[in-house]
Amino acid sequence: MASPKYGCLDPRARSKEYPVEASQYFYHNGVNAVVINPDGYAQLALTADQKISGIAVVPGGMGAGTNPLYWLSSATAGEDKIPVILAVDKYSFLLPADDTVTAAMKGNACDMLAINNGTATTVDVGTGTQDVFTIQDLGVNVCGWASATDVVVKINLNEIQIIQST
Repeated sequence: MASPKYGCLDPRARSKEYPVEASQYFYHNGVNAVVINPDGYAQLALTADQKISGIAVVPGGMGAGTNPLYWLSSATAGEDKIPVILAVDKYSFLLPADDTVTAAMKGNACDMLAINNGTATTVDVGTGTQDVFTIQDLGVNVCGWASATDVVVKINLNEIQIIQST
């Protein structure tokens, strides 16, 4: 995993490899939630997505990009592959939030902030419209390396994208 700080909290998490849609930006220290499109390609889940499939395990390096802050998939769909930790496996993730996380937020459903342009992606702890995540705990309560703006979440089981076989 490219981020030494963020990702699945289970070191033995299972993943499934998917081909990646063209020109997808995965910010190394970001959320990196994905949806699987109708062609079977993983693509970055965006703020407005109502269902997500899982969290990508982003490769190290820059891929087809030139910025060390993100990995960019090839301009050709399916040329790259990426492992995805699927939502149905119910793992917990340490992820960056857009604001300080408080104990009162535990149990809340919340959203994510993500645009496919290489900028940081975060959990939107103050908003519950798409409700793709459920806050489990403050990052600092679970991980010694976490900061006040880190959050432990699970993917909301009511918001899992059903993946069609291609």
